[in-house]
Amino acid sequence: MQYIRFYGSNGYCGTDYEEYEVFDDDVTEDEINQVSIDLSYDNAETYEYSVRGWNQDWESEEDRAEYYENALEHCGWDYISEEEYKENTY
Repeated sequence: MQYIRFYGSNGYCGTDYEEYEVFDDDVTEDEINQVSIDLSYDNAETYEYSVRGWNQDWESEEDRAEYYENALEHCGWDYISEEEYKENTY
């Protein structure tokens, strides 16, 4: 088994996240990277209002794209031990 800690934020205060997952040994780093990207996107989507405001639209598609690119720059993942996984999930 592979134990992974995912982390990130959208670059704004209070938007940090950590998630812990277990994968089979045959999972590839590309697959783990994709999970990290998906988590980053989901988190950024949740906190869009912190940049554009409530019930506001993006001023431009470039602004929206830049926001999501910035969120991807703030995400990542690490291999962790089974013990660390258990400490943070039970």
